[in-house]
Amino acid sequence: MTESNLKKWQTNSSKYIVNDRWLKLRADSCATPDGHIIEPFYVFEYSDWVNCFVVDDNNDVLMVLHYRHGIDEYLPELVSDGVEESDISPEEGIRRELEEELGYTGGEIHHIGTNYPNPANHTNKVHSFIAIGGRCTQTQKLEKGEDLHIIKVPFKKLANEIESRTLTTPYQSMHLLAMFLALKFIRHSQLKSVQKLKMLL
Repeated sequence: MTESNLKKWQTNSSKYIVNDRWLKLRADSCATPDGHIIEPFYVFEYSDWVNCFVVDDNNDVLMVLHYRHGIDEYLPELVSDGVEESDISPEEGIRRELEEELGYTGGEIHHIGTNYPNPANHTNKVHSFIAIGGRCTQTQKLEKGEDLHIIKVPFKKLANEIESRTLTTPYQSMHLLAMFLALKFIRHSQLKSVQKLKMLL
């Protein structure tokens, strides 16, 4: 059976429960192929997201300590955010975020994967990148309400913890995936800039 032969749900009606800059939440009335009506089925409409595993000139992984109100805790995170309408591509979006959140410039940036965070009821994708080299040369340009503290973790230490499954920090799941993708990229890449990192694995 090919994908083209698979039947999809039919959306009979749809209305927005929330529709603002930060969140679009709609309630759909859906009919399944076997005739069942499912309503309301809630769908979150987000812009695509980006994140980046950054290794600077000193072989340190650059992250931000970020307050997350949902859990009322600070978490170490990769640089990340939503792709804005003014961004012409996900790569441009992550370059902007690197400058805003870290003041980071000068590194090589490579796309390492795209995935869906939750395709059951989220519409967006997550684009993951790795930045190699470069450094923090500018002042952070934080938005109102942002409180981001730059932290540095030695690449070898973090890589060893990831690969030996001894991480003690409960990283955000999409950032953890990006870390695995970054290590895979480093392990298999033939780029000259990656070889010094490969030797640390």
